[in-house]
Amino acid sequence: MTLYRIKNSILILTTIVVFLLPALGLNAQHADSIQFIPFGKPILQLHFNYHSTIASNINESSMELRRAYLGYEYQISKEFAAYVKIDIGSPDDVSEYSRIRRYAYFKNAGLRYKKDKLETNVGIIDVLHFKLQEKIWGHRYIAKSFSDRYRFGPKADIGANIMYKFNQFVEADFAIMNGEGYTNLQRDNTFKGGMGVTVYPFKNLIARVYYDLMDRGVVESTLATFIGYNDKKWALGCEYNHKFNKDYNENHDQFGYSVYGSYNFLKKFQLFARYDKLSSNILSTEDQPWNLLKDGSAIIAGIQYSPIKQVKIALDYQDWVPYAENMDNVAFIFVNFLVKI
Repeated sequence: MTLYRIKNSILILTTIVVFLLPALGLNAQHADSIQFIPFGKPILQLHFNYHSTIASNINESSMELRRAYLGYEYQISKEFAAYVKIDIGSPDDVSEYSRIRRYAYFKNAGLRYKKDKLETNVGIIDVLHFKLQEKIWGHRYIAKSFSDRYRFGPKADIGANIMYKFNQFVEADFAIMNGEGYTNLQRDNTFKGGMGVTVYPFKNLIARVYYDLMDRGVVESTLATFIGYNDKKWALGCEYNHKFNKDYNENHDQFGYSVYGSYNFLKKFQLFARYDKLSSNILSTEDQPWNLLKDGSAIIAGIQYSPIKQVKIALDYQDWVPYAENMDNVAFIFVNFLVKI
């Protein structure tokens, strides 16, 4: 058997073990689940905004509905839950007319088993690459987190994962995924494996390391590191991300960091800010970074008002400063809205 087939066989067997493991305790828990009454809850999330350029050679001022999430989650028993969430948004192309069109994708569609310190998911599931970072950033409706924004990895994918909390200080997760993301679910003979470790060394302090890889002759891999602090008043985060052999092009790396924070200074008001820096390496045969046209830095800063828990409104400044000298800076003023139930 070739090394390639051995690796894929190991990945498939691991996936089977992940989802047979919880079943071992089902009979023992049957009596406890007799009195359980199943229930469900809807999922609705809307992202829309008004924005206008304030420093750019492009004059743009418009309102847009960027995204709508619709779904439902049903708790079948104490341990099992099924969920589906549809992402309705625009295709990722450069046409000025693309935002008129709307495409619906299955963002999530899966089965969850959760008991005590163990949780497993199978289906179209959240990728744990940057889920924690996104939670600490806390403003997905304003801007995607670093890895999502610069395409270091998809937010969801088809596959299986397992998470285990060893104690109050350490938890780990492992996933086997298709590797194509939730908008591109075609079958192939390659899988992506990912593993992360999260540590809680002190109260409100979090540290995490994540690594994944996918082999298509050239191995594309991702390293994500994060440290954050979160309490009732403050949320602070710093992350470094490195994409090796981007799009399976050998020695073509992308890397960068993101620093962000928020402060709740009144019951319904919050200040927030973020700085990103994205870079690429210089190839041995070149004198400029291979991805210079997309390298740059970004600033996001603003104030958020939440009249009720389900609604958030933010006035914010966003800019992008490209590193290529022949490209202009772009700056916007946004008014962002989030509705979430």
